[in-house]
Amino acid sequence: MSNEQITQTDVPVAETTQTTTDTPQQTEQAVSSTTTEQPTVAKSWKETISEEFRNDPNISKFTEIDALAKSYINATRMIGQDKVAVPNENSTEDQWNEVYGKLGRPESPDKYKLEVKSDVVPLDEGAVKSFADNAHKLGLNNKQAQGILEYYKNSMEGSAQQARVNTETAQANAEAELRKEWGRSYEDNIKKAGAVAKANMSGDILNLELKDGTRIGDHPDVIKGFANIANLLSEDKLIGTESENVDRGTDYEAEISKIVNDRDGPYWNKGHPDHDKVVQQVFTLRTMLNG
Repeated sequence: MSNEQITQTDVPVAETTQTTTDTPQQTEQAVSSTTTEQPTVAKSWKETISEEFRNDPNISKFTEIDALAKSYINATRMIGQDKVAVPNENSTEDQWNEVYGKLGRPESPDKYKLEVKSDVVPLDEGAVKSFADNAHKLGLNNKQAQGILEYYKNSMEGSAQQARVNTETAQANAEAELRKEWGRSYEDNIKKAGAVAKANMSGDILNLELKDGTRIGDHPDVIKGFANIANLLSEDKLIGTESENVDRGTDYEAEISKIVNDRDGPYWNKGHPDHDKVVQQVFTLRTMLNG
């Protein structure tokens, strides 16, 4: 074997890697392509649902998705609860009664549990029963009826208290005026006026209120009128103050007996012109006698 054959070997050829370098023009184009991409714009929550639901009035009224979620939660909570159909002008009485029952109206007026306590204007059972009847016709539940009755009671109490204040004020003003006019004769004139008023006028009449709120029995002019009548009767020795009667030695019972026992007098003779006057005098004397 020759030396050429011994020294001859296969020499591997090294692979070479070709490095490519981007040109400035290629780099500029890549940057330009990246910077010209448009940013993604967030869509409105309504745009994420189909147009069919998006334009529904029940959806379009919501401006925020939280409001829609809250409405949905409230709606689901109502599922399974007893519902009340709202009546209208065409609804029957039975339909209205059904609604009243669902809203808490008792089965009958006597089922109301109404409490009214007042020391100023106590309401009798008849008035409360009448109110319960009307409350039932109007479809009120117990809470509503109690509230209205309480308001009515408070209003009446306020009016009664104000009336009492007005009465006391009028009495004080009348007393001041009459004391100034009568002076030392005030007490005697008041007794005379009171006796005549009690004998000839009912309490209901004396308690009537005038336009200014003053009771008739408290008005100074009315009191002076009764006092003048009393003084006129005193001149006939028919009535007077207690002190005057003692001074004259007048005895009410004796005076009454004298008039009543006179069978030929005007008291028993209806045709006599003084019959009504004498009868009234006897009544006044009896009133004075009984205080």
